[in-house]
Amino acid sequence: MKKTQSRKPQTGAIRQRNEALILQAAADEFVKHGYKGTSVQAIADRVHLPKANVLYYFRSKKGLYLAVLEDILNLWNQGFSDDALEHSPEEVIERYIRGKMRYSRTNPKESKIFALELINGAQHIQDATQLPMVKWTEGKANIIQTWIKRGLIRPIEPLYLLFMIWGTTQFYADCDTEIELIKKRPLNDEEFEAATQFVVDMVFLGLGLNTLSSD
Repeated sequence: MKKTQSRKPQTGAIRQRNEALILQAAADEFVKHGYKGTSVQAIADRVHLPKANVLYYFRSKKGLYLAVLEDILNLWNQGFSDDALEHSPEEVIERYIRGKMRYSRTNPKESKIFALELINGAQHIQDATQLPMVKWTEGKANIIQTWIKRGLIRPIEPLYLLFMIWGTTQFYADCDTEIELIKKRPLNDEEFEAATQFVVDMVFLGLGLNTLSSD
């Protein structure tokens, strides 16, 4: 009995580790070759697993692709939690911007995969992720509108605010090559923090909120 109980957490840990390795390998392949050019066998080769093992976890290439995209959306959306109205707009918006900038810094490949999917017409994600994306956006727009009604931020179109934050923060992942061409090197940690603070400051100024420089 003790052996059975001790093996269950181990089995779960092995599964989590394998799924994480497979997702990372899938991101590497999808960002290099796109959906059409990527094969399950190539992903399996990257993690030194049989193709059957990859399909055991994710069933198909499309299932694996959608898992990568779902992981991206979940991480992107964490900073703007459902209890946002219990916190100040400054706290929520800064946390959201910093979270998305941090993700752009640490997961540029995944961000590019999502961008390429949208550029190509979102052919693979409409059925699977469109509705959650729409519901999430509607919910956050309602929170922003509530802040406006309470006089906490100046009147703006909530969707335009979200679009601007998405476009600005994801630029640092999707266009990191352009940044390197202009700067002739990647941004270092200090520069990336300065860029993050600049985004926060500009959004705060646009919403009529206090920035660090005005405190």
